Amino acid sequence: MKKIKVSELAKRLDGNFIGEDFEVEGINAISLANEKELIFVDSLKRVAEAQNSKAKAVLCPEGFSQYFVDKSAIEVKDVRVAFAKITEIFKKEIEPRWGISSQAIVEEEVSIEEPCSIYPWVYIQKGAKIGKNVVVYPGTFIGAYSEIGENTIIYSNVVIYPYTKIGKNCIIHGGVVIGADGFGFAQEQTEDGYRNIKIYHFGSVEIGDEVEIGANTTIDKSVFGKTVIGEGTKIDNLVQIGHNVRVGKQNILVSHTAIGGSAVLEDYVMLAGQVGVAPYSRIGKGAKVAAKSGVSGKISPGEEVAGIPAIKISIWRRAVVIFAKLPDLYREIKRLLAKKD
Repeated sequence: MKKIKVSELAKRLDGNFIGEDFEVEGINAISLANEKELIFVDSLKRVAEAQNSKAKAVLCPEGFSQYFVDKSAIEVKDVRVAFAKITEIFKKEIEPRWGISSQAIVEEEVSIEEPCSIYPWVYIQKGAKIGKNVVVYPGTFIGAYSEIGENTIIYSNVVIYPYTKIGKNCIIHGGVVIGADGFGFAQEQTEDGYRNIKIYHFGSVEIGDEVEIGANTTIDKSVFGKTVIGEGTKIDNLVQIGHNVRVGKQNILVSHTAIGGSAVLEDYVMLAGQVGVAPYSRIGKGAKVAAKSGVSGKISPGEEVAGIPAIKISIWRRAVVIFAKLPDLYREIKRLLAKKD
């Protein structure tokens, strides 16, 4: 069990430490925390609950320590960022079984740097390159001439097609498929109607450093060139990324999002849940798309949009209010027309 003094945590977070110094063993929700755990408060609404909790230490915004006279406090500028950093300090991980299992299948010309952890029932095709400190859990397939950067973790039942390149410090969760053919077909006219003819794909997928890909997400390879996921991008579970898509750095893609072929997402884009992006669309740097929206065409940098088709969120909010009033407006129009007649 990890133990660390509250004052030391404050130093690591560039925070202001106030109160008695002692060791804590973790961080927890306010209602679940014990005396040896740290809690976090991000708004005044949670102060009363925190005051009554068992925890003796609290992470809070600047100026909030005045509310916790009986507790030690770490004041920080951004509680959510500090909370994220603390979770990394106290993360619970099972130490992998280092080495290459005799039950793994490794073809010829494969380069594996040690230390590494290759579990049973992993299949690595010829020409693949695996960096040091990589962990590959059971049931994973790594295709020919693929590259996996150092310190990357690949969980069970992941399928990585040939020629895929994955950067350093990535996390690939269970069930992910990277490099499958994109959905591309040509329709040939026949006497009975038409026939779907497959368009074969010759490209690959390139994943940048520190990318995390959620469970059962799929990323298709390109027809030509590369499908690209930029450095630091975080992808939720059950996301579909089509062929030739280019995703910039530090994007956030929430679950059930689907991105059509050849779309471009610039840096720092955020897509909420169930967003659909049409093929060849372009979403500018820092843009945000609300849940269940449909993007077609171009979204300007920094713009916030919502709706189907997606429009400026300020306009969409007014439109939603009007939409709810349409039945009343319709009845009033009918009344006025009847009165006119």
